[in-house]
Amino acid sequence: MSDAKAKWLRQEQAVRATQMAFDLSSEVQKSIKKQAIDQELTPSDMIRKILGLEVKSKKTRQRLSFNLSNEEIELLAARFGVPTSDKRAVKQRVAELLIEQAKPN
Repeated sequence: MSDAKAKWLRQEQAVRATQMAFDLSSEVQKSIKKQAIDQELTPSDMIRKILGLEVKSKKTRQRLSFNLSNEEIELLAARFGVPTSDKRAVKQRVAELLIEQAKPN
């Protein structure tokens, strides 16, 4: 079977998959998300594991992300004493602040 045909078959199977969404209490959602983080899985993979289904994906590297407006970047640059044009420096300072915040007291 050609690579293109195999890829098409995988895509066809993915299209046929049924997505399920659940409105669960925030406590249940938090618990599942915490378990997923502790096991370096996505919440979706954690649910598959709980259900005894195959988990195909590799462990994930959890990332934190959020959006900043240009004004917020300027505000943070001023706070950290770095040029407003240096978004990398702002990002580094934010990372340092988050790391410090996560340290146990």
